[in-house]
Amino acid sequence: MSFKLREIEVFRPYSTEVPEDLLWSMDFSEQEVDRWLNSDLLRVAKLGEQVMGVYAMDVTDGVTYLLHGVLVAPSARKQGLGRWLVGHALGVAESKGARGVLFPHASHSRFLAAIGFEAHEQGQRFEMYQE
Repeated sequence: MSFKLREIEVFRPYSTEVPEDLLWSMDFSEQEVDRWLNSDLLRVAKLGEQVMGVYAMDVTDGVTYLLHGVLVAPSARKQGLGRWLVGHALGVAESKGARGVLFPHASHSRFLAAIGFEAHEQGQRFEMYQE
């Protein structure tokens, strides 16, 4: 499926838009699915009525947000949506007063480094800088 990123809208999901099927397709444990679905910030990326991606974050200490991850539907991969969703998550975190976003996994380090995340003792971290 081909689309333009400007056609994608990001929302808090209604109960009918919660992307449980996408989460389960990743072979997540029930605990991981619950962590995503009960996060402080769950957002879905939609093209029309179709959910194309999702991200989830939690507030840790008030100034650091924990990014659980970004998932993109198989039909929407390799078109920049994952990168766009990480940028959206960073913008939401900053607008809510975050000074940094932590991704607590070692995976996807090249992808995240290209966006501006740096290696950190707890995973990978994106620092917000003062204007």
